Amino acid sequence: AMRLPSVIRLLEYRRIPHQTRALSRKNILLRDRNTCQYCAEVLPSSELTLDHVVPRSRGGASAWENLVACCHSCNRRKGNQLPAEAGMKLMREPRAFNLHTSRHIMRLMGRSDDKWRKYLFY
Repeated sequence: AMRLPSVIRLLEYRRIPHQTRALSRKNILLRDRNTCQYCAEVLPSSELTLDHVVPRSRGGASAWENLVACCHSCNRRKGNQLPAEAGMKLMREPRAFNLHTSRHIMRLMGRSDDKWRKYLFY
C-alpha cells in the first residue's frame, strides 16, 4: 500500500476564482453544524429537516438565506408560519456558505488533525 500525505503545501500562490458552494441539504447542515436553528439541539443529519424560514406558500425561496437546519418537532411546531408568528426565534440569521464559513470549518478540522494545524489560519 502506498502512503499518502495528509497535507500538501503549495510553494507559490495561484489565485482561485470566486466559487460558490452548491445549495444542498448537506451544505445547509454543514453550515448550521447539524444544529436545529430554533431549539439549538445537535442531531445526526438523518434526524434533521430543512425549514424555509419564510414558507414557500408565502413566497419564500429555496435559497441560502431562507433555509435552515431544523429538528422534526420544531418544524411541525412552526408549520406554515413565520418564526415570530409561531413564537420561535432563529439562533442566527441564515446566510450563504461563503469563504469565511469554509475557513471556519477548516479551523475546526485543524483542531482534530495536528498535521493541519500549522497550515491553517488561527
